[in-house]
Amino acid sequence: MKFDNLKSFPENRIKSLFGLEVDVLAQVIIKVLPALEQQREQRLRNSPERKRRFITGDGRPPEMKPIHKLLMTLLYLRHNVSATVVGQMFGFSADSLEKNAFPEVLAVLKELFPAARWEAVKRHRNEKWNPDSVDKLIVDSFETPIPRPSLNERQRRVYSGKKKRHTLKTQIITDHKGTILDINSGHRGPKADVKIWNETKLPEELNELPKLGDKAYLGADKPTQIPKKKPKGGELTDEEKAANKQISQERIYVEHAIRKVKGFRVVRDEYRLAQGIFPTVVSVIVGLLQFSDLMN
Repeated sequence: MKFDNLKSFPENRIKSLFGLEVDVLAQVIIKVLPALEQQREQRLRNSPERKRRFITGDGRPPEMKPIHKLLMTLLYLRHNVSATVVGQMFGFSADSLEKNAFPEVLAVLKELFPAARWEAVKRHRNEKWNPDSVDKLIVDSFETPIPRPSLNERQRRVYSGKKKRHTLKTQIITDHKGTILDINSGHRGPKADVKIWNETKLPEELNELPKLGDKAYLGADKPTQIPKKKPKGGELTDEEKAANKQISQERIYVEHAIRKVKGFRVVRDEYRLAQGIFPTVVSVIVGLLQFSDLMN
């Protein structure tokens, strides 16, 4: 892929490629490239195998530049194609992406673009987040499929009876408008949604707010409004049906937020990276969405 070609692409094609509006992508590039270059210089300066002192600008410049690393990483997160395909598009090997570019860029993106709303507001707008704008919390989760582990014991650890396959689970919390407030990811598929919710620690300002969930949150420690379950052999009353419909209409906003996150196919399709970095991958995606929302 040549950068001259990128300049000729319309804005909607740029967004479909990298998952960000053109102006937002430009701001991400401005923030990330200096951090990647600084990280590279520190790594060279502190390398125990280096025989002479590193001087900025010394030596032959690397073929893979920070802009290559960033765009390849965004492309991978957005489309979840193989590292070989992404690397070939930029003229590099799959190993260069998996072993060098991807880990470096993920670490920088997680540092620069926090996933929690209160941290994102402080970082990008340099102001304190106002919790008074939140009327209620809406919680839900989604599952990302992973390849079946080879060992039976590991298979059982991540097998989701709900999805009938092996998954990793992510919990997402939004406000009444669908704005993502926080995420909690990397849980094994069999872990119940209500258990993840019970273990979630909320900021003090949010503890007393009304909370909405689906039937998976029955029996939650935090008072959570859920739809009324139809009694066995019976029917719901008209009032109960109306109440359930009202809850569903309010909960739809968390589904919209999940759809935005799943716009990055790495968490929608089969996840093939190391399971240990899955929370970082989700955090980076949500952090970029937070930045995009705050810049608009």
